[in-house]
Amino acid sequence: MNPAIPRAAAGLLSALALLCAGLTASTTQEGKPLVLTEMTWTDVRDYLAANDMVIIPLGSTEQHGPHMPLGTDWLAALDMAKLISARTGVVVAPVIQVGYSAHHYGFPGTLGLRPETFEQVLFETAEILVRHGFKRLLFLNMHGGNFIPESAAIHRINQNLAARAVAIGAGSAIQKDYPRAPGVSFDEHAGVGETSVGLFLWPELVHMDRASKPEFRFSPEVQRLMALLPEHPELSALSGALVAVPEETGKGGSSRELTSNGIWSNGDPKTATRELGEKIIMVQVENAVRFIEAWKKAAGADKPPLIR
Repeated sequence: MNPAIPRAAAGLLSALALLCAGLTASTTQEGKPLVLTEMTWTDVRDYLAANDMVIIPLGSTEQHGPHMPLGTDWLAALDMAKLISARTGVVVAPVIQVGYSAHHYGFPGTLGLRPETFEQVLFETAEILVRHGFKRLLFLNMHGGNFIPESAAIHRINQNLAARAVAIGAGSAIQKDYPRAPGVSFDEHAGVGETSVGLFLWPELVHMDRASKPEFRFSPEVQRLMALLPEHPELSALSGALVAVPEETGKGGSSRELTSNGIWSNGDPKTATRELGEKIIMVQVENAVRFIEAWKKAAGADKPPLIR
């Protein structure tokens, strides 16, 4: 401290510093999420005057075992997007509630689009968003079947539009690690982890009395490969060609053929907990918030939007 500053003045400066710190903290507190479909066009105009980011949640409408809703992936993506929006002030623009889910068609209620159709919908939506002034597009995907068409759409956007597109959802570079169900080595679909997420986000839609461990039925070809994996781990490269593929391929790798109830887990979904679900979601939310705030700084656009 400069000794020329009187002690009283120094005390006043310290008090002002604390006040400013308090004001800064209050401006970054969690607010109300911004959802495009709930806004007017004038709200969007005012938002774009200060912020060009948009979060686009992606999921699916597909079977998630006998105990979870068909909209599990979409609902989780939308809820996560809203949590991120409340923390960052970035608007959420829902696009579609279905994805690529052909390997689940053996279960009633599952919907889906061809990969090329899904990609085209994302690209055309991006074209309009960019036309309006959204220049930074953040795709928040929560369905594994969407990874390839999502990646293709992001590539097209970055190569053809005056925009920057990036993935921030499951499987993206910013979501490297998040909590897993303890003691469960395979938990890919409607298992302990996803059931826990449901118990955290919308417990009223989860029917725990119907949850049960699945029985797996692997084709002879897959069984032979699995037996050789300890000696030849490189054979795992064939998994995408044999598992989670449509029934029409004749490989015995569709969800209906592989599992007795649609669940892909060697854990017991009855052991799911709300606490684990909260950890799984909030770690991913924190990762996305940290990325968004860093991108704001990098672009020199760290001002909050004009509306909350």
